[in-house]
Amino acid sequence: MKAGHLSADRVGGLVWLIFGAAVAYGSWSMDRLAELHVHPATVPGLVPGLLGAGFMILGAILLVRGERKAAAEASFLPAAERDALAIADAPDELAWRRLLLSWALCVTYGGLLLGHGIPYWILTAAFLFAHMMLLDETDRVPARPAMKRLILAAILAPAVAIAVAQLFERVFLVRLP
Repeated sequence: MKAGHLSADRVGGLVWLIFGAAVAYGSWSMDRLAELHVHPATVPGLVPGLLGAGFMILGAILLVRGERKAAAEASFLPAAERDALAIADAPDELAWRRLLLSWALCVTYGGLLLGHGIPYWILTAAFLFAHMMLLDETDRVPARPAMKRLILAAILAPAVAIAVAQLFERVFLVRLP
């Protein structure tokens, strides 16, 4: 393993750690609504703060895992094998394309379409279906035939979207767009 090699665990852990810190900071800086005598357990920043803390914990776990993996590989392999492993571990262009496609789908869904007239459950079902169909790794891991994948996505996407919508509206009493 090369000295400066960044594994997916290291990069992902660092990204999640920074994102979690930003979410936790944002939730901490939210108005506490003390002037309205809101109970501390129901303040607006509580759930985002807990999520931010969770992101930071999981990011730290990924970072530690990446460091341990790098240390183990570096200590047990001869130099030639470490260099070959570093080349094999290098991120390929397909992985970056998949990441950018996922990012584009998420930004389009959450940033551009959500809350602009399309019912939540329909938009969420379409988003989940597109994610399942476009980001499946059947070409790398022969998981299931295309027709089976299509049927599974067509059943799961609306089922999950309806279940999430019902959970938020009936249990959490949150009105969805």
